[in-house]
Amino acid sequence: MNERVRLYAGTQHGLIVWRSNNGGWEEVSRGFRDGIIDSIAGCHRAPECVFVGVTHDGLYRTQDGGKQWTKVLEGDIRSVAVDPTNDDVIYTGTEPAQLFRSEDRGKSWKELPGLLKLPEAVRKNWTFPQPPHQGHIRNIFIHPNNPKILYLCIEHGGIVRSFDRGESWEDVSGGIDYLDIHVISSLPGELSPYYVATARGFYTSEEPARGWVRAENGFTRDYFHDFLFLPPARAGGNPTMLIATGDKSPGFWRRENRGARAAIFRSDDCAQSWQRLERGLPENLDLMVWALAHHPYDPNTVFAGLGLVARGHASGSGGAGQLLVTRDRGESWQELPIQLPADRVLWAAAD
Repeated sequence: MNERVRLYAGTQHGLIVWRSNNGGWEEVSRGFRDGIIDSIAGCHRAPECVFVGVTHDGLYRTQDGGKQWTKVLEGDIRSVAVDPTNDDVIYTGTEPAQLFRSEDRGKSWKELPGLLKLPEAVRKNWTFPQPPHQGHIRNIFIHPNNPKILYLCIEHGGIVRSFDRGESWEDVSGGIDYLDIHVISSLPGELSPYYVATARGFYTSEEPARGWVRAENGFTRDYFHDFLFLPPARAGGNPTMLIATGDKSPGFWRRENRGARAAIFRSDDCAQSWQRLERGLPENLDLMVWALAHHPYDPNTVFAGLGLVARGHASGSGGAGQLLVTRDRGESWQELPIQLPADRVLWAAAD
């Protein structure tokens, strides 16, 4: 079996693609050098097909593993997701908050205007602290068990969901006191519970319409970003959860003239408790861990993308970047021998 990996890093200064080669990494391509990359998602059955969102520009698609890119949608793209049950169905979100769907792998697009029919009392929260003060769709979750169920994380603005592929929507943000929403997912293989990472809390809910409760036992950080699930280490066990965290939010880091003091935590009991992962990670990590990405073959391996940048702010220059890997479900981490600008998003695919 060919088990080589192609790694796509979306940074503050463009997209870089590498492929694994004899234990090392070789660069395949660089693109969008003046662009800020804020979203990446690839097809599940056609790994050479990947979508990249360039802020203030558009959505691009490669069908040859990153060698060539074609713009498939104009707009200030902030999120993209491929239906886990159908590679032809793609959703993408923008700033200001609008949602689009393609049924033909990006050849044509339809806006889903039902999102903007939510009450004004909901939409008035869709704002952002920095100019032009417009909220954007940060994350799109398509439920693998029922792809008619969609959840959107709006930064800032809350959580909205649809049961009819985006035709109609309801707000399900109750219980979250600061609506800076980053990532949402359900427990793998189940319709619930759900988990959501925000700028001031990590929450869970069996039924989001009835509200969210905090699930922060063991955390020593209070800013939450990417998280993912690994399959159970043994039959009948719980999935492993990994989450990237920081000490307060980017606004605090700037005002205090310091780094993120980032940390990665793991839970083996579905977020009832968390343990900080320390092997290979410094006590106070200046670069924020903005992205966690599954290895396409190895269920124990995860890549992490780090960057000295404010992830939600899509302008200006960024600092250094770094890529890490764990091959033992987060127990230990090593730096990949790769140089890059501040990383914002990351995708790993079969090569």
